[in-house]
Amino acid sequence: METHQINGGEVDFARREIRFEDGDREELSERESELLRYLVAQSGRAVSRDELLRQVWGLDPKNIETRTVDMHVAHLRQKLRCQNAVVTVRGKGYMIGS
Repeated sequence: METHQINGGEVDFARREIRFEDGDREELSERESELLRYLVAQSGRAVSRDELLRQVWGLDPKNIETRTVDMHVAHLRQKLRCQNAVVTVRGKGYMIGS
């Protein structure tokens, strides 16, 4: 999967950018792109912070206390221009919005 449709635009994972229908573009960092790609691949289920740390960051979440996942999600929401693009599932983690 190299692209994903979002409300008002398209994510191009190969170029690590979001292209909006109004012609604007937003660049994604490598980590933001990997995080979004992983969430899209897991569409339909909530993904825990621990799973994201293991699969996207390559870290063992045991004994790690970090807000990096939350901060990356916040940046993604801003870049995607939609707070519901990545949904917080209370007590579970995050999932891609519909």
